[in-house]
Amino acid sequence: MSRCPSDERIPGRTVAVTAIEHEEIIITVASMVREPGQLSGTPAKGPFVTTILGGPLRGETWAGETWGTMLRNHAGAVSRVAEFVSSEQDGQSDISRPPQPL
Repeated sequence: MSRCPSDERIPGRTVAVTAIEHEEIIITVASMVREPGQLSGTPAKGPFVTTILGGPLRGETWAGETWGTMLRNHAGAVSRVAEFVSSEQDGQSDISRPPQPL
């Protein structure tokens, strides 16, 4: 099994993690509270961040200002990964479409 490279990790306090194994890779959705010094210089703005790590969807990131938004973003990102895995198994993969708003 392949693991996420360390350079894909976003430092902060991890709140939720969901990992899905697909074709010998692990696609992980991680939601975190970022430390104050980590808010600048990152593409996503807000104290909460949800990111997909591993696989072809890696790097998709959502930010949120509230705990509730972070939880919704996490659930939406997990759904996006599940849709991708399902479409891959059905032979209908289309990762080029933009992510659904969370």
